[in-house]
Amino acid sequence: MVQTKIFVASVEHLHEMLLFIVGLARQIGFKPAALGQIELASEEAIVNVIEHAYQDRGGELKITVQTELKKRIVITLSDQGDAFDPLAKAEDVDLSASLEEKEIGGLGIHFIRKCLDEVSYRREGEWNILTLVKNV
Repeated sequence: MVQTKIFVASVEHLHEMLLFIVGLARQIGFKPAALGQIELASEEAIVNVIEHAYQDRGGELKITVQTELKKRIVITLSDQGDAFDPLAKAEDVDLSASLEEKEIGGLGIHFIRKCLDEVSYRREGEWNILTLVKNV
C-alpha cells in the first residue's frame, strides 16, 4: 500500500507528519521499540529538511509511505528546497571526539542510520528525495 500526503514544511506541523508515518508503521506490525526508532529517524530527517533545504523559510514536504505487511516500511521525503544532501555532511562527524571538540549538528543522520536499515538521498531536477527504510 502506498499513501502520500503533502504538509507545510514547518515544525508546527511536525507532530501530524509523525502521526501519519508512525500510524502506518503500526498498522503493518512494527513493535513499540521499532516504532520509536521510526519516529526518531523520521523526526530527524524532517527537521533536516525544514532547517537546511528550506532554511526555515517555508515550503512543502511531500511524504510518501509504502508499506508491506509484516515486511517493511519505505518513507520518502520529497521537497523542492535548496539542494541538500544530509548524508554527505554526516560522514564528517567524528564520534570519537570529546563533547568539547564536537561540532554542533551531524549526529541526527548518525541516529537515522542506526535506527533504520537503509537511508539514501538523490536529487531529481528540483527535488531533494530522502528515502528511509525499516524492515519489520
